[in-house]
Amino acid sequence: MSDVPGPGEQPSEEEVRAYLSQLRGAPAGQVIAEVISALLNAAQVKLGRRDGRLLLDLSASVVDGARPHLPAEMLQQVDDVLAQLRVAQVEAEREVAEAAAQGHVEPDDLGDAAAAPAGSGGGATAATQSAGGAPTSPPDEPPAAGSRLWVPGR
Repeated sequence: MSDVPGPGEQPSEEEVRAYLSQLRGAPAGQVIAEVISALLNAAQVKLGRRDGRLLLDLSASVVDGARPHLPAEMLQQVDDVLAQLRVAQVEAEREVAEAAAQGHVEPDDLGDAAAAPAGSGGGATAATQSAGGAPTSPPDEPPAAGSRLWVPGR
């Protein structure tokens, strides 16, 4: 038998105590690295979605807050991955917008898509596209999801 609880099983009190003891003794940098890794992995899976962008922004915030306490090599790797994922996010947003224009709706992408603020998702309409085909937004709204400009928090 395995010591790891199966799906739906709760760990024993002894297992919880052992885990907490192990976590307490772990260097903060290791814990932070695991948190960043989990956030980046989740963001990669959700590329093109609003929640993917949220996870990338959250990853960047964690990195920025922990920057003075992390090794330079790790920071370089994380910064490189963040840059790659941001580019991939913008490209994937375009694909999601095209799919949305064909009727495909992403389930549970930061709540109900119908309740999303204007300009934060979905495809660009003919009225909101520039001559080059890139989505644009009225001056009082944030750039559309397909915009190539990375705007933190959007």
